[in-house]
Amino acid sequence: MIEEDHLEFLHAVWTRRTPFTYTFFAANIAIFVLMSLAGGSMDPGTLMAFGVKDNARIDHGEIWRLVTPIFLHIGLIHLFFNSYALWVVGPTVEKLYGSERFVILYLASGVAGVLGSYFYHPDVPSAGASGAIFGFLGVLLVFGFRYRHSIPPFFKRAVGVGMLPVIIVNLVIGFIIPSIDISAHIAGLVAGALLAAILPFQSPGSETHSIFKGLQMALLAVVLISFYEVAAHYDGPRLSVRNLPNGLTQIMGSNPSSQRFIDAINNAENTFEQSAEELRAGAIGGLAQMGTDVSKSIDQLRRIPSLAARSDELSAELLRVMQDQYDLIRDIERAGTVTFAHDRRLKENVARYEKVKATLLKWAETDGQKYGIQTGKRR
Repeated sequence: MIEEDHLEFLHAVWTRRTPFTYTFFAANIAIFVLMSLAGGSMDPGTLMAFGVKDNARIDHGEIWRLVTPIFLHIGLIHLFFNSYALWVVGPTVEKLYGSERFVILYLASGVAGVLGSYFYHPDVPSAGASGAIFGFLGVLLVFGFRYRHSIPPFFKRAVGVGMLPVIIVNLVIGFIIPSIDISAHIAGLVAGALLAAILPFQSPGSETHSIFKGLQMALLAVVLISFYEVAAHYDGPRLSVRNLPNGLTQIMGSNPSSQRFIDAINNAENTFEQSAEELRAGAIGGLAQMGTDVSKSIDQLRRIPSLAARSDELSAELLRVMQDQYDLIRDIERAGTVTFAHDRRLKENVARYEKVKATLLKWAETDGQKYGIQTGKRR
């Protein structure tokens, strides 16, 4: 039998809305989609441009990187687990503490997690909402002990001591898997526990103090300013729908956008030059294989990542040259010989190819380094 005052407690708390749980949930997904448009959340250039924790850049004044990593996730699995944890744990914390204190707990624990990574893993870029999630676990742990005499017994079993197995299991997983930044988890957990020991929960029927409303607004402003700085200093790959399929499906890792761009250009150049050389020599015995190779390069160019507006223009021009070369190969195959007209078309293709190749090289020398393209190497 549940006592009447306990029923009142549950009704008052559990009927509260949880807008910021779902706001942060949606923000994580929206930013993940934006990163996918820029080549994917596992692309080093994209991660850096979107504000991943990087000690060197923080030390050079990019302090917004202490905030933005809370909303970034590296790969689909990382996003899924943190989003699921926020969906499960977030509403409980927001119902108990109210939206104002929820925002304070989430962002403060998240920043603490970033700082933990900053001090204990200075050489490794990191991102994720795990520090904030562990902060919530710490909050529910302390809440259960702090208010053990004023909450319903069956609810008390779910928090306090009831949180210990969840915390221990997740910490063990963090220690076992090398790619997990356990320092961020521990820092977020400790921060959440300390905050819960200081901040009172929002008891049924009580009004939120103006100081919590002020802190909430200030922290949300810091988040907005931090992402404004990301946008103002953005130097990553261009956002393009062309990058979306690969970006959204990155799970365990993939080649960076710059490497896939280089591979597509290199393969197209090698294929074109080989086909042109054989056609000049009149070697038409391997036309079928030549056409297949050029066709594969065309398909790769169609899927080439979008890095910048200028690189898009140049890769599109190279694609047109490759398509004309493919048509020429098929015409020669049907004719069974290289005619004067074919030779003239080949010379035109070669001239266009040499022009776009030189322009691509110039672009790589001037802008390529921003996207991880080194001009000291063959593209």
